[in-house]
Amino acid sequence: MSERYVPFDTIVHAVAAVGGRSRFEIMSGDRGNSDRTRLRHLAWWLARKLTPLSLEAIGQASRGRDHTTVLNGVRAIETLREKSETFRQESDALLGTLIALERQGMLQLAAIADPLATARRILAAPEREAVRVPVIDIVAMARLLVETFGDGTEPPPDDPSEPASATVQETPHAA
Repeated sequence: MSERYVPFDTIVHAVAAVGGRSRFEIMSGDRGNSDRTRLRHLAWWLARKLTPLSLEAIGQASRGRDHTTVLNGVRAIETLREKSETFRQESDALLGTLIALERQGMLQLAAIADPLATARRILAAPEREAVRVPVIDIVAMARLLVETFGDGTEPPPDDPSEPASATVQETPHAA
């Protein structure tokens, strides 16, 4: 563990950005051997290096996973780091970047913007809070929504319960 503190959510965002996945994909991904699992395990390994969080706390922050699952994931990353020089260099670069950002105080802004806490505050007293929401909180909530539900550029999947829509042909209007 470290004396430093990088918010777990910030670690997950950094791993997601490097891995080309969303935070939601990493944390809710399948539990088998996949790219998402490796990224989730990397986030746990970084959390052990950069936070005082216990294995249990990391597991709870990872959609309720057990502390032994987190421990196995951390060990899997340590094994992969021993076997792969490339992976060790990439994970060290990410660790170094997060440490440098923390030293410069650049992560304080990320810690301030907690989209779920902001949403809870607004829902508790919308008449009072709606005019006091800082822009950074609005941006954080928007990011969370896009990560959770997509950015709207992909068409929604067809609902298999609905019949396929027939092509409507225009009929000439009689004058």
